[in-house]
Amino acid sequence: MKPCTQCGRCCTYDRFMLSLQATAEDVQRWIEEGRDDILQYCDMITSPVTGADLWISPRTGNEMPRCPFVRKRRNLPIYDCRIYETRPEVCREYPKEVHHMQSVDCEMLEDGDTDADVARFMGREAGAEVGAAPDNDTDEIEKNP
Repeated sequence: MKPCTQCGRCCTYDRFMLSLQATAEDVQRWIEEGRDDILQYCDMITSPVTGADLWISPRTGNEMPRCPFVRKRRNLPIYDCRIYETRPEVCREYPKEVHHMQSVDCEMLEDGDTDADVARFMGREAGAEVGAAPDNDTDEIEKNP
């Protein structure tokens, strides 16, 4: 896997964005942080709050096809997250699986990458360092002991 290029595809791809939810912990954190700017784009799920559907337009009540907090840098193909420090868990956990990355044509994905590579890259594997390059030789038998 390549490092993230901040291409913004994960934050602007409508079919991906229309399925996102915040956790109850995300919502509680935003309440405690006084992040009404974020909360206005959330449609709370049940009472007590168990989460929220994300990026619902406060004007129309419809799901938004892109994150309202991602901004493109002027004259550059790079996007920045304006709520990065408190972004929802679903964003912190991206990517989860190869098919997830393929669905948005993620630039990090390389031919031959597997779900195990994604887990290693994201530090979800025991002892893995976040952002570490996948070790593509882990499944091969050592030929010269």
